[in-house]
Amino acid sequence: MKKSAEIIVPNDDFRSLFKTHPSPMWVYDPETLRFLNVNDAVLDLYGFAADDFAAMTVLDIRPAAERARMLKAVETRTDIEKAERWTHLKANGETFEVLTYGREVRFDGKSAILAIVQDRTEVNAAKRQLTDTRSLLDSIVDNLPVGVFVKDMAQDGRYILFNEACSVIVGRATDEVLGSTDRMIFPAAQTAILREQDSRAFDAGGTISFEETIHGLDGVKRILRTARKALPAPEGSPPRYLLGISQDVTEERAFEAKLAHMAMNDSLTGLPNRAAFAQHIELHAAAATEASPIALLYLDVDHFKHINDSKGHAAGDTLLCQVAKRLSALAQEDDLVARLGGDEFALVLKLAEVGRAERFAEQLLALLSAPFDLDGVNEHVTCSIGIALAPEHAEDADVLMRHADLALYAAKASGRSTYRFYEAEMRLEAERWHQLSIELRDALEKNQFELHYQPIVRLEDDGLAGFEALIRWHHPLRGLVAPTEFIPIAEETGLIVPIGEWVLREACRTAASWPSHLRIAVNLSVSQFRHNSLLSTVVAALDSSGLPPERLEVEITESVFLADVELSLPLLRALKELGIRIAIDDFGTGYSSFSYLRAFAFDKIKLDRSFVAGIENDAGSLAIIRAVVGIGSGFNATTLAEGVETKEQLNRLKQEGFGEAQGYLLGKAMPPARAEELIYGTASKRRIAVSG
Repeated sequence: MKKSAEIIVPNDDFRSLFKTHPSPMWVYDPETLRFLNVNDAVLDLYGFAADDFAAMTVLDIRPAAERARMLKAVETRTDIEKAERWTHLKANGETFEVLTYGREVRFDGKSAILAIVQDRTEVNAAKRQLTDTRSLLDSIVDNLPVGVFVKDMAQDGRYILFNEACSVIVGRATDEVLGSTDRMIFPAAQTAILREQDSRAFDAGGTISFEETIHGLDGVKRILRTARKALPAPEGSPPRYLLGISQDVTEERAFEAKLAHMAMNDSLTGLPNRAAFAQHIELHAAAATEASPIALLYLDVDHFKHINDSKGHAAGDTLLCQVAKRLSALAQEDDLVARLGGDEFALVLKLAEVGRAERFAEQLLALLSAPFDLDGVNEHVTCSIGIALAPEHAEDADVLMRHADLALYAAKASGRSTYRFYEAEMRLEAERWHQLSIELRDALEKNQFELHYQPIVRLEDDGLAGFEALIRWHHPLRGLVAPTEFIPIAEETGLIVPIGEWVLREACRTAASWPSHLRIAVNLSVSQFRHNSLLSTVVAALDSSGLPPERLEVEITESVFLADVELSLPLLRALKELGIRIAIDDFGTGYSSFSYLRAFAFDKIKLDRSFVAGIENDAGSLAIIRAVVGIGSGFNATTLAEGVETKEQLNRLKQEGFGEAQGYLLGKAMPPARAEELIYGTASKRRIAVSG
């Protein structure tokens, strides 16, 4: 850039620029290395007070590793007239990277070095590339890495200073700009904007910042942030010169736009994320009317965890992306498809008529039933959908989302791979569930639980083999709460673990007082098997009660294997090594994979009551009963039939060779005192009388 020989800027103006300029600058003595002057931006950046700098040298703002290099640079003047990268220290000890420009100057009649500093921290974080500025010889302004210009407002705003950075931004060489006005450089529309900004800044008496998009003469569109200020004239004369400092923030704004996109979009699928969905549903739920309703659909991929666990997270991510594409393909232009996280998706449909929501759900189920290609392997998944309508079900977005969530929960409870619309009963049930979960937390502390014991009978001699411990909740207001009501709540809230620990302790304590030939059976849930403390809990229950391990029988369902067989098998083997008997419960109702029986030697197989109920008139049930007897014999496991309610069922089970039975015919679950009456009332003959 060429300096204008005709213009002489007063020294006071440059001191004003030096003090208030946003770029940190200082002047130091090359002999003593002491700071002679620092501007306000230096104080803000480094965190030292002005008095601190008065007693400091330029070495004090550098880590030890940089000081020798600095001394050499001062001695040889290698950092003069060019940019140098340094690591500097702040007052709090923090290090950061800077770019400095040095020049020899005369300060108060002495030789000094002017240093101009650019903090590289933000530049590095935003990965912006800044054009190196030329080493300018005449003024502080010429060294700045930002666009700097000065206009003579007394001469229609002619440019008297226009540095290289400005030249790059505008796309015209400095020589071509100096002496020209905006009218001679920019189109008429852009000129009008610039002249209006100049006028406002010149009249304001202070610094005014403007941000605008300009089309440079090189055809490139840029976003500029420009600070304008009228330079004060000496001796009270009216201002004449307008100082402008421009910064190209195009990349910065592009980066901000990218961050904004990332804040509102899912990084995996590219769909709008939960934040974008929340804004969208808030707006559209409030605007929904009977004439223009909307539908909110919550969708979960059924058993998605199984894909992640068996195929890996990469396959899971691929599946989610394919699901997102299918959802987007089915949606219309005005609909919203969002990923809320994990395998949860949300759709907001604008409805020309309410029937579209149900048709859409059916189409969605059909669309997702087609196989997904996961690394060359076809995988089939299903989904559960909950639907709530606005304004029919709610006008408030938060309420609408809760209703859709309740409908989704109902769809999952209905067996999955289906959809449910919100119904008022769902909210009432959810409120009851929530209240029960609160009261359930108090039940354990307030001793509201007790165990009942159902007899288990040996069929070979009708003798009492033991009891199964079954929990009961005596609620102070609700009365007796069925286990089917509170056990699922305990499972979902995690309370099943402390409740299960109590059951183990109480059952073992009670059984320890019974005759030594009687066993106690305790059910263990999937959640308890997932808990690391299960083995130690069982051992502690046995130790504290004195019950021999061989008298304890733990019952598990096939779901324990489905949840995590690699965790379940070692734990079952450890329990068996202690002498504890292991029974598989509800056999025949789940997957009943023989691989489980091969993988682990169960001591007992408990046939589900549904097969016992059909033993007299269902050939299929009878065939299964005979098969279970054969399985038990082959694996040396005791067979037990649940749900025996008639004498005919009992006799048939004896004929088929079943080992044990339990059910209402043989005795309902009873309090401990009744169980003891049964034990000691029949102890002499150790038989259960079955009335005809």
